[in-house]
Amino acid sequence: MRVHGNHTTPDAEILGIIGDLVGKPATDQLIAEAQTKLDRSGRFDDVGIRKRFRSIDNPDDILLMVIVDEFPGIDHFDITQGTVPGPITRFWSSGMFLPILHSEDGYGVTYGLRTSFVDRFGPRSRISVPVTWGGERQARVQLERSFQSGPIQRISGEVGLRRRENPHYEIGDRRIGAAARVESAPARWFRLGTGGRRDDVQFGDIDDRVSRFGGDVTIDTRVDPAFPRNAIHGVFGIDRVTFDAGRANQKKADVRGYVGLFGQTVLAVRGVSITTDTAMPLYEHNLLGGAANLRGYDAGYKAGDNLAAASAELRVPLTSPLDVGRFGVKAFVDWGTVYGVGARLSDQTFDRGIGGGAYLHLTVVSLSLDVARSLTGNTRFHFGMGVTFK
Repeated sequence: MRVHGNHTTPDAEILGIIGDLVGKPATDQLIAEAQTKLDRSGRFDDVGIRKRFRSIDNPDDILLMVIVDEFPGIDHFDITQGTVPGPITRFWSSGMFLPILHSEDGYGVTYGLRTSFVDRFGPRSRISVPVTWGGERQARVQLERSFQSGPIQRISGEVGLRRRENPHYEIGDRRIGAAARVESAPARWFRLGTGGRRDDVQFGDIDDRVSRFGGDVTIDTRVDPAFPRNAIHGVFGIDRVTFDAGRANQKKADVRGYVGLFGQTVLAVRGVSITTDTAMPLYEHNLLGGAANLRGYDAGYKAGDNLAAASAELRVPLTSPLDVGRFGVKAFVDWGTVYGVGARLSDQTFDRGIGGGAYLHLTVVSLSLDVARSLTGNTRFHFGMGVTFK
């Protein structure tokens, strides 16, 4: 008999749980009884016993390979005293603690901690608890699980609280609620998603309850999402939005195209359209301005029921894709407008911003700085930062 997979429990202790089997016939019943003893001991996350023939000439010369998977993160427990890690200890042993640090235009710096636990609800599952302060204050519990086969690729859900200040109305937007989503990927470049969420909203003096349910289609031919080339990324969706004062159908389209020019230079173009058939409450208004859709203007420069925006950006990498970091410069022009329900897009006047910037993408850190000038002659700096651990 041999033991594999144990890093803390001595071989002798494991064999002691099974009992002395040397010299006995290796029947299926004997092997099943030995595995049951290991399972019932409660000392291992998973166990298995493999039967191997050691000789072609002698079928009675058999090796039993005992394979154990000890609980992750458990350094030591007293086997001789029968101490078994409890469910809380097992749960925390699978945890990871990662910092959250990012800066979003219009909302400032957000910082905090994300605690994640993997494979506690089946393989390829994760439960995360992000807690942040600063630009976005949140305390949420998020659960997700992905699947390698079948029609469903990923399911996810969350419950919790988040608050940040609306940069247009300069009013705190606090939401407490829950959400769920299901995604399917019939092809690598094609995804379908559906889901909904329900929130209790406090927006200044407004107390409301809003719910969304809808679906979306994603077309994504990008190979390198960090710096795509000769690719398309488009998201098309529709939501049914219900709030205390009524309900609305909201349609969204965000299409991006990337065309390779000379050398590593890429021309990136984007078009965004968000329309609704009913006037939305203030806290659901679309925001125009800032790095999100119209550089050269403050984030939340305008707000409205409908939004249309477009941009063209020339990206010029200055380092090789094989380097540790990717550094480059860019030049761009943005257009955008917001308008009310019932108005026609063709009647709107578009604001425009022109400028340039630089970006740096490292393994876990991304930095960007854009400088743009608006039609009114104002110059704005748009800084973005993100720290990501996977």
